[in-house]
Amino acid sequence: MRWLTIMVGLLLGVVGGRGAALPKEALPARETFEVGLQMAEKQGAERLTALGNEYLAQGGVIEREMQSNAQFRALVLVHDELVRFAKVRAMPPRPIEDPVELRDVQAVFHLRILQVQYSNEFTLVKLAEKYVQELALIRGTLERHGGASALRALDEERDRVIGLTRLRQALDIIKVRPPLSLESLTNNLAEPPEGERVRRILDLCRPANESLQSMIGYTMRVTVYEDLSRLKARKQEGAGVRGRGLDGQILYTPRITLNCQHGEIASGSRMVIEYFSRSIADRARHRESVESVLLPRIDRGEHHTFEAKGIQLFRSEQVSTIARVGVSRSASGSEFYGLILHVVDPDGRVLLQRFAPQSLERDLNVRPPDK
Repeated sequence: MRWLTIMVGLLLGVVGGRGAALPKEALPARETFEVGLQMAEKQGAERLTALGNEYLAQGGVIEREMQSNAQFRALVLVHDELVRFAKVRAMPPRPIEDPVELRDVQAVFHLRILQVQYSNEFTLVKLAEKYVQELALIRGTLERHGGASALRALDEERDRVIGLTRLRQALDIIKVRPPLSLESLTNNLAEPPEGERVRRILDLCRPANESLQSMIGYTMRVTVYEDLSRLKARKQEGAGVRGRGLDGQILYTPRITLNCQHGEIASGSRMVIEYFSRSIADRARHRESVESVLLPRIDRGEHHTFEAKGIQLFRSEQVSTIARVGVSRSASGSEFYGLILHVVDPDGRVLLQRFAPQSLERDLNVRPPDK
């Protein structure tokens, strides 16, 4: 144990550079602090490494599924992300939008890594707090027996610990808990926002056999808005259980901009939109509905923007704190998965097709469905 103390002391600047030697009464506390810091750093790094390995493993499963299903665009995105993470071992600032399979995995691991980082830094701060408190108790005892040199050494040690850069960093990190930490999960599931619309820009894909005329003639931009105002909150308390929940319909409304760069859209053309959902329980996707929107004439060099009716999907979430068990979370219903869009002229010819995410290419037909 002595060699470990010396190594940690050298690392943190403990062994050298003091004006006076610590009194023997403080040496056990110092050793406990130093060894505790090293063990906390080691265990924290191991937890983060394990989470990173788990993320790479789940990403590998998605990558193999993309390859088996010939989803080449999505396969490239997943492959690039796994290569990036393997090099830097850090999550991106926010989950990617497409493919949604990787987006969902990233969202979960982003939260789990934040929670581990918070726990690691909190452990370091608590070790320092305990050590400084022990130094104060020892100082109080020695004050009654004199010994200016010992008191000065204790003060210097306290100041050194307070000034450690690593602990200052930890204090900054734990100012704010990560979102949805287990201790505050039920408190953060509050009342649904009034009229809130969450904005999501879709990364549209082209069919592999798209004609050159369609490719250079038209462009399309789609933003999907999620209206959460229909969600209703509920509470449950009693018999050792405390919980909160949200239930209701979420309205998904696409705003579509069709730009005629080198082509034109005749009056009486239609935008046919296929809506797809995904079950929260089994992750299976379904074609929810088909909407047809009449388009005005759009001349070359012009564009047209409109909002479709969209779809409503039911969603239910429940977060419960159960005495002597912990926190549990459940969800059911459906969530928005993606769109297939077709521009059809008055004679029924398909001028343009787009879809998102890329996995919907398997559901793309030469002609749009009637319903």
